[in-house]
Amino acid sequence: MQNKYPLYIKGYKLILYLYKIVHNFNKEYKHTLGVSILNTAYEVMDNIVVANSLPNSQKLTKITEVSSSFDKLKMRIRISHEIGLVSHKQFSFIIKQEIEIGRMINGWMRWADSPNTSICERT
Repeated sequence: MQNKYPLYIKGYKLILYLYKIVHNFNKEYKHTLGVSILNTAYEVMDNIVVANSLPNSQKLTKITEVSSSFDKLKMRIRISHEIGLVSHKQFSFIIKQEIEIGRMINGWMRWADSPNTSICERT
């Protein structure tokens, strides 16, 4: 599975890391911003799963949703860092993951937007 769905694996590992971080949020943020971060991370993963199951000709719209929900997740994580809930070290690690995941999403989007996608057997 790791070779077939690298974006899914990266996203899954990011969610596990985010759970550890949100667990240590102050009580006033854990059930607001923390829940929002985790819910948005799940939204990203749900969109990835759906996009993987669609026919190639229909993937672009759902991959665009993956990208949009990923941007929302990055914004929430940045806010949590700026108000001191995420340390510089944790944020640095997350940024590296975000860059890699972002590149994967962009590459997937370019592939889905290419003219040969609808006739290609790749899913």
